[in-house]
Amino acid sequence: MKRSLLLLSAFCFCFSLEAAPIQDGVLQISSQDLAEHSELIPLSGNWQFLYGEFVPPEKSQTVNWDFLSVPHSWQDTKKGDQVLPREGAASFRLSIVFSEEDLKKEIGLLMPDFASAYKLYYNGRLVYSSGVPSLITSSEIPKIKSVYLPLRVEKTNTEILIQGSNWINNFGGFWQVPKLGTLEAIYREKLITQSRESFLFGGLLLIGLYHTGLFLFRRKEKSAFYFALFTFLLTLRVALIGNRLVLEIFPDFPWESVFRLEFFSFYTAVPIFLMFHRSLFPEDTFSWVPPVAWVLAIVYNITLLFPIGFFTKIVGPFQIVTGIGLLYVLFTVCLGVWRKREDSLLFLTGFFAFGITVGIDLLWDKLNLRGINLSPYGLLVFTLSQSLVLSRRIARAFRKSEILSENLRITNSALNILKDNLEILVREKTSELNHSLERIRKDLLVAQRIQKKLFPENVESYKELKYAVKYLPRDEVGGDFYDIFEVSPGVYRIFLADATGHGVQAALVTMAIKAEYEGIKFGAKDPGFCLDLLDDKFQRKFSSLGTIFSSIIVDIYARENRLVYASAGHPDQILVHSSNLMNLRRTGAIIGLKNKKSYENQEMDFSNGDRMFLFSDGVFEQFNSKREAWGESRLRNRISELSEEPIENIPDMVMKDLDLWLGYSQPQDDISLIAIERV
Repeated sequence: MKRSLLLLSAFCFCFSLEAAPIQDGVLQISSQDLAEHSELIPLSGNWQFLYGEFVPPEKSQTVNWDFLSVPHSWQDTKKGDQVLPREGAASFRLSIVFSEEDLKKEIGLLMPDFASAYKLYYNGRLVYSSGVPSLITSSEIPKIKSVYLPLRVEKTNTEILIQGSNWINNFGGFWQVPKLGTLEAIYREKLITQSRESFLFGGLLLIGLYHTGLFLFRRKEKSAFYFALFTFLLTLRVALIGNRLVLEIFPDFPWESVFRLEFFSFYTAVPIFLMFHRSLFPEDTFSWVPPVAWVLAIVYNITLLFPIGFFTKIVGPFQIVTGIGLLYVLFTVCLGVWRKREDSLLFLTGFFAFGITVGIDLLWDKLNLRGINLSPYGLLVFTLSQSLVLSRRIARAFRKSEILSENLRITNSALNILKDNLEILVREKTSELNHSLERIRKDLLVAQRIQKKLFPENVESYKELKYAVKYLPRDEVGGDFYDIFEVSPGVYRIFLADATGHGVQAALVTMAIKAEYEGIKFGAKDPGFCLDLLDDKFQRKFSSLGTIFSSIIVDIYARENRLVYASAGHPDQILVHSSNLMNLRRTGAIIGLKNKKSYENQEMDFSNGDRMFLFSDGVFEQFNSKREAWGESRLRNRISELSEEPIENIPDMVMKDLDLWLGYSQPQDDISLIAIERV
């Protein structure tokens, strides 16, 4: 309890050292207040105030003044029954009573930002003008910038008169407390403030450039890019607020552009910081927050194209959203600390440092306590802490890279040790593999010759028929099989089968098909019965292997000018009768599917000059490099176009067209095409 009383007493004692506050527009300043090395005197308190008119210096003592507490705005204050708006014009007056000892002393006046334009009279003489104040909105030329004015104590009763107007901003009048002091103190304050802002500007700029370089050398580290952008916006903002360094360096820079850039830096920094925060802690943040912030920031940035008086009125909601965003960041970072996320504690430390300094400055400003502004230093601490966060992340990445490099070096050493033995082993295995491939190649060549012997060789040996065959297996051996023979004088049986797949497996199936077909082709009375027998044999012998194949059998009765056929799941074949293309459609299911239905026979005319084309699906199911199929329609059209060509030339001509269609692509399936003409 005693310790608390001592602290309270010390606090009250500090207040007692301040100059007496302004009462009823009058401030008493003693010689001690203007002594050498003294601090600046805040001119806060009740100034004389008159809304709606500019009081000329010669009439300032005869006017019936109201009072306004500086640095509060006149907005929402009452003048009789009237509540004053934020816009308008007003006059401010302060009487300062100096001691006789201070006469002829050089003093200085710190005029902070005043919205939006004003003229300052000192003892009836105009000493400074910031913009052009006006009683009407169209004539005002705004300019908001703090200034340090050198003055002289000319008499004990000194008057400061300000004629100011505000037609554009949401806060009219003084934004901070004006201050008075010795010329030495004023210049010291100016030097400290400008040095502090220049140091902060340079420090933030270097940090932004450094992290830009980090991003350029490591593009995957997006957090460095976001932080660099955020730092550049802070750098821009430091140059645009406070003493407005940009106007010190470029006095003719348009003031409205300064104001718009100030708001732009504020609006844009919020979503970029949220993106930076998201990149550091993706597991503890929400992905939708930065896009929502961007939408809001873009909308507010668009408003900067409108007059200043418009966008300064609507800044309040964005400030509220920014406060909510800071609470969101604080919550998620605390959540990351609780979950022991990497660098979350360091991020939180910098965030707290910035928040505490801002809070102290707000408290000091509220209590009108003299002291330096701590928030720029808090901002620098926060920026440095985030730099450390990124540096630690990049350092960890480098350490991981070094560990991986060392592991790779060890692995390479081990591989070099095994290299010689491995080369010997590879040569041995390659030799064995080449021998095996050579044996396989020889076996496939033998299988190819054997398979060719399975096909009939009596081309053009029949009186009533002409035929030509084109058979192109995709590999050395294929999965298609055909057979043509004369059952009895004038009766011919043509058989075509297409086993599923291709290569050796399909070729073995065709050998089984031929073996079974040879046992039944002479005894079967018609194609349908022949397919029934073939299906029954295959299901009994090979059902466990899952072997299936499509086929078609055609019996040509040359002396009766007709044909009879049955198709087991085979594609539609083509019959050219009297120059008309007709389809030989399937009459049953694929062989091997355990189909209990018998295969039906179909009879059609087949006279002199008629032609028939039997083929496997490999003729039309071929794809070029554009993944376009040759297709049944192209095959039918080509056969129709070749109606005048000799029957023995047609298969070669169709294959030539197919080769041109494929281009550099290889065939994807076995190809069989049988062309038959009745003579």
